[in-house]
Amino acid sequence: MTKMIVNGKEYTYIKNYKNDTSLRKVFNELTRETWGFDFESWYESGFWDDNCILYSLIDGTQMVSHITVNVIHFTVLGEKKKYVQLGTVMTAVAYRKQGLNKILMDIVLAEWKGNCDMLYLYANDTVLDFYPKFGFAPVPEYKAMKAISSVENPYSIRKMDLATIADQELLEVLGQSAVAQFAISATQNLGLIMFYCRFFEVFSFRDNLYYATDLNAIVVAEYQEDTLVIYDILAPEVVVIDAVIAALTTPETTKVVLQVMPHVTNGYTIEPHKEEDLTLFVMGNQKELFEKNQLIFPMLSHT
Repeated sequence: MTKMIVNGKEYTYIKNYKNDTSLRKVFNELTRETWGFDFESWYESGFWDDNCILYSLIDGTQMVSHITVNVIHFTVLGEKKKYVQLGTVMTAVAYRKQGLNKILMDIVLAEWKGNCDMLYLYANDTVLDFYPKFGFAPVPEYKAMKAISSVENPYSIRKMDLATIADQELLEVLGQSAVAQFAISATQNLGLIMFYCRFFEVFSFRDNLYYATDLNAIVVAEYQEDTLVIYDILAPEVVVIDAVIAALTTPETTKVVLQVMPHVTNGYTIEPHKEEDLTLFVMGNQKELFEKNQLIFPMLSHT
């Protein structure tokens, strides 16, 4: 813990305290107050690993401002990278517009700018002017789409049921061993996989998991009327994406949308992808990487 004076008032700066019950409690209180959920069930599950690091300011016993650093290993265009995503950026209502989050941002950037291959974050529309002050630039993401027709499916596939121990264990095994499948793929990402599939209260991929037995792959996918949307593929070996598509295509399916970017995009239409009230910001010197290669971060790597 470090004491610091901001605008004549003393605050306590704390970092990496997730195993401290009382500090985690006030962190969860601020998270629930700001975003409507907390991380306690994820912590209790044991899947919150050391790649998720907390940076906070406390006033007395109240947490007043916070940034989470998430160290995520990616394979990007065939190269291994260590990226840092900033998330859960928040300040208690009564303490806003006092520069508290700027102090934390300066601390985080000083620590990580030279210690990773890229810094990035997702921002909602109310704070789009804040992050360029620190060198972040907004960039578009892209999705791949193509028309498909129903053909005879040679693959065995079933919807997973995470109420069963067998499917919980299958998700853990394939999530732990998952290799890169796309132009950008998160690896060693079990913590976030389990968070989104089992412990996130706002939304979950729990009902969007399909196991292709012959491919030994879990496909994170959704059916939207006549459209198949694929969010990720978890498999210990590289699988053919067309085989995954064939396995999941139903007689009603006429189009597939990949919210990941395949290495080979022949036959696909590439279009910008924009989540409502969410913009990707990358440190400015990495902007060309996304614009030139039309990339997108998989949903299971968001924080």
